[in-house]
Amino acid sequence: MFEKIILFFLFFLPFQFALHPTEGIDLALIRVLAIGIFLLWGMRSLLRKKIIVPKPLTLFFFSAYLLWATASILWAENPDWAFRKVAFLFSFFPLFLVFFATLRQVAFREKALKALAGGAIISAILALIQFFSQFVFGVEKVFAFWVREILPFFLGPTFSTTVAEYPSLLVNISGNTIMRAISFFPDPHMFSFFLGMSLPLIIALSLKNKSGKWYVWTIGAGVVFLADIFTFSRGGYVGLIFGAVAFSLSLFLRSFQWKKQMLRVGIVVLVLSGVVFFSPVGTRLFSSFSQSDTSNIERLRLWREAVVFILENPIFGTGLGNYPLFIKPSADYREPIYAHNLYLDIASESGLVGLFFFCGFLFSGIFSSWKKWRREQNIFWLASFSSLIIFSVHAFFETPLFSVHILPLLLFLIALCVL
Repeated sequence: MFEKIILFFLFFLPFQFALHPTEGIDLALIRVLAIGIFLLWGMRSLLRKKIIVPKPLTLFFFSAYLLWATASILWAENPDWAFRKVAFLFSFFPLFLVFFATLRQVAFREKALKALAGGAIISAILALIQFFSQFVFGVEKVFAFWVREILPFFLGPTFSTTVAEYPSLLVNISGNTIMRAISFFPDPHMFSFFLGMSLPLIIALSLKNKSGKWYVWTIGAGVVFLADIFTFSRGGYVGLIFGAVAFSLSLFLRSFQWKKQMLRVGIVVLVLSGVVFFSPVGTRLFSSFSQSDTSNIERLRLWREAVVFILENPIFGTGLGNYPLFIKPSADYREPIYAHNLYLDIASESGLVGLFFFCGFLFSGIFSSWKKWRREQNIFWLASFSSLIIFSVHAFFETPLFSVHILPLLLFLIALCVL
């Protein structure tokens, strides 16, 4: 029963909705489930008198980042904002211990990957329906319907109002305004993170499956890729490129038994390259490197601003969640003010010490999965390695750590990698 709850949690990630206990408060149901799962796991472990934990170095970075982030309440200008961010981290971070303990069972491990992949595929299908419906009913009607009728249920009325006020749901491609694929996520960038991190796992299920149903996962991978493309997230595109290079080169160079699969992978790469270079997607991707692009100019300004602040406060930073107050003293809690770079955001709020602890935790997963792939030649280790590469690269352009969709997925992947 406990394993089924975890499988449901993984499948439910892209579909979770918000509770609205009181005015002005939206509580993601997935946070309640995460706390409940950890408490249930803790009770089971105590009854069995056995608690399984990761290796000391991984456990150190995991605990150190969480404790340092908590301590930042002490020097935060607004302790309430810092406390809310800390409470968010404590809602999900203990799941890392749960995932680590349960994923040690090989049979359950593949079930968990399939549950996560199944949720990603269905979410991608719904996103494609949402995306293409604008060409039937019109952009304005679909946008209004999604913002007024769909997102309030999944995000909560307060959060969905903020999303509507800062609409990153629309993008201008070659002079045409298009609504991006978002499914039930608050913005296309977080959706792109989720799809990008899930994609290598789905591809691995396709390559690993020998029952003759590999095509089901292959089609699923294609659907997820298309939905990711239609988020028009340039950071997501760059992450996919790095992840694809890591996956393909490692598959070809390190493993003879997988070389026979390279024809299938090669055909897919050629088709996808055509999609990128000869479509509006290519226009969007190449604009990432344009020095005249307004978005790029603004992003570079935010990065420089964050670097200057970090150099002035290298050890402690502003305290968790307090960086917006440095930029705009009158900022509201939900106002989307950040450096558009996960590493700069962590360093600005938790100092270089906090960044060191977080990167140690993240890269322990990357290095572990790479070593396991070289040693065991198991395609799932390569997939998890590629997923973390996609996250790490995409994180140079966005801040996904406080996403109810992305943080649990990140913890799952790192736990899988450090087994």
